[in-house]
Amino acid sequence: MRMRKACLRMLALLLPLLVLVAWSGQGAAAAGRGKIVLDNQELALPKGVVLESVNGSVMIPIRVVSENLGYEVSWDKTLRKVTIRQDFKEIQLYVGSKQADADGVPFTLNAAPRQATGTVLVPIRFVGEQFGLGVGWDNRDKIVYLSGLSPDVSPVQPAPSPVASPSPSPSPSPVIGSPVSTPSPIPAPSPTTGTVAGTASSTPQTAGGPAGAAAGPSTQVMGAAFSANQLIIAVSGAVQPIITTLDSPSRIVVELPGASLAADFAGGRLEPGSPASQGTLDVSGYPLISGVGYSMSAAYPSTVRFEIQTTEALPYRLNVDDSTGLITVDLNASDTGGGGKPVVVLDAGHGGSQPGAISAAERKEKDFNLAVIQKAGALLQKDERVTVVFTRTEDITLTLQDRVHIAEEAGANLFISLHANAMPKTAANWNMVNGSETYYTRSGSLPLAKVMHAHLVKGTGFKDNGVRAKSLHVTRETTMPAVLLEAGYLTNTTEESSLFTGDLQDALAREIAAGIIEYLGI
Repeated sequence: MRMRKACLRMLALLLPLLVLVAWSGQGAAAAGRGKIVLDNQELALPKGVVLESVNGSVMIPIRVVSENLGYEVSWDKTLRKVTIRQDFKEIQLYVGSKQADADGVPFTLNAAPRQATGTVLVPIRFVGEQFGLGVGWDNRDKIVYLSGLSPDVSPVQPAPSPVASPSPSPSPSPVIGSPVSTPSPIPAPSPTTGTVAGTASSTPQTAGGPAGAAAGPSTQVMGAAFSANQLIIAVSGAVQPIITTLDSPSRIVVELPGASLAADFAGGRLEPGSPASQGTLDVSGYPLISGVGYSMSAAYPSTVRFEIQTTEALPYRLNVDDSTGLITVDLNASDTGGGGKPVVVLDAGHGGSQPGAISAAERKEKDFNLAVIQKAGALLQKDERVTVVFTRTEDITLTLQDRVHIAEEAGANLFISLHANAMPKTAANWNMVNGSETYYTRSGSLPLAKVMHAHLVKGTGFKDNGVRAKSLHVTRETTMPAVLLEAGYLTNTTEESSLFTGDLQDALAREIAAGIIEYLGI
């Protein structure tokens, strides 16, 4: 619970930074009514509607967005209920009530939907989170910025780069792999791991390029924050961080070559008498962190430097997400339950009295899930670089919370759930829908989702349906990076026949294991 609160605080702090990254230089909203900008295009507001923030939730007319994104919106006048659908996702909101429903999961909203001038206003943050819609809010000029792009597709980027992330800030994720005393270069996009060494390390570690590789001339550091035991830096433009560990005192130094502090850099605080080019971040509540400072060199091209001072040796994880403009140095190190090896929980969906989807040939989803998960687990156990924990190894019934509990009790570093999909027969072309897709809920799971999805598609050979944000119990309630893989559709006879072959199951098991190893960087 404390980690979740820390994540929420971090989200609240970083959202303004991301808005600055994506939309600096925008003009004021006309006539004080506000604006909605979707993928750089301004949408027309209904007459008389004024955008406003209620209890931290920005309320917008849902039909304006739905008409441009292809959402299906229906209105039940009797129940005063708004239903929003897209593909296989459905959410329900009630005018005047803070209670909402997303695919059968209840939610409590910060602000209740309301009617105004013939339209219904809904909290766009909730809608955005459910449909993978990037959301930003400029409170000064009353502008809502939306990105309807798929979270694994980067938009064509003007300068400064727009944010195309379904959620603006990453959730905490455990440090992955065993710490090493001297960092070594790791090619992007694999995340970087290391530790504050007992002796000074002069070997810098870069993400995606050689040490000293310069950033683009327009790269600016828009803001920074230290929260949930992570240093989060928001930048506009491309940059290749250089990370170095030093001793006496122990420090992790992150340098951004060719970057400069933005004129309206947010998040830091100046010490009395200090120039505007240097300052510190708030690290209260983190006893192992004695300070985080930042500075900008006067040379040209300039370099922005962040220095994390620690009280003892701490592993770290460096992640650079070009799609969001976020650089994360994650210090959430913890002892694993696997004798120092990362712990991976493999979850075969359904089981026992819950068969899952039933194919036209009366094959059961639960059998497919278990067969592949056991094969993937066997490969990982033979590899011996990770500790594997199964939620089930036989045909037993587990609740969703049972699966979450197993992962939490194991101190898991990763949670991978496997399923096969199905379409209701009431849906149009129900037996024609096909392809593989990967779901995640918390933004900290997005890097894992991207890696695993590439291997999922390679393993099945099916159509690539992309990475999707969705509120699923096992990916929402777990605290480690967690994804749910939908291998294919049992209601599609071609895919169903392939899913139950040994060749596809073997291939998919190999790719699941390979994706886990790739993400862990071991």
